[in-house]
Amino acid sequence: MIKKISILFSFLLLFLQGCSALNSKVVAVDSYSTMQSYGGSYYLSTNTPGLQLQQQSFEILLQNMLATKGYTRTYNQNTALYNIVYNYKIKGPYTSLESYPAPINPWWNGPYGGIYNGFYGDMWVNSISASTYFVKRLELSAYTKNNNAIWQVIGSFKSDNSDMRDSFPYLVSAISNYVNTNSNKVVYLNVEENSQTGQYIATPSMW
Repeated sequence: MIKKISILFSFLLLFLQGCSALNSKVVAVDSYSTMQSYGGSYYLSTNTPGLQLQQQSFEILLQNMLATKGYTRTYNQNTALYNIVYNYKIKGPYTSLESYPAPINPWWNGPYGGIYNGFYGDMWVNSISASTYFVKRLELSAYTKNNNAIWQVIGSFKSDNSDMRDSFPYLVSAISNYVNTNSNKVVYLNVEENSQTGQYIATPSMW
């Protein structure tokens, strides 16, 4: 019985250590493209109300990402080859309920982690936990001067807070490889921040 407790404790310790060290988010991405474009000058704008300085920081992230795709930002809409519009929103809060088996200690007559005075209880009961979350979404769309849609890419993920500032880099990194492409389905990407370089890396997620 003591061995069982020791194994359980070791597993929980490793699990918690892994969670605390992992700074990543799973982002759902969907993209569409009506025609093949090869980059060029663009005018960037948004329909989302927000703080000017905050949106400027968002636009720098988008500008740097689009530069890797061959797009060059111009501040003169009349000379721009494309109009690129970004919009973001936060929905929620929502409540998620999750059922899980919890051990009951026969000496305690209720959920007590299964351990009491060094003894492990073998009885289990279903318990329910509630958590609050928000859904953050970024849309990036490109149009011709005649306002014809060229491509659109959308990224979204669940978050435990309503602050967009710490989430925007994850969303930009996730949608980067799907600019001007057809994903043909919703794809899931695991985006991790490198704590040493500050770079965000998106890789396919098994989720």
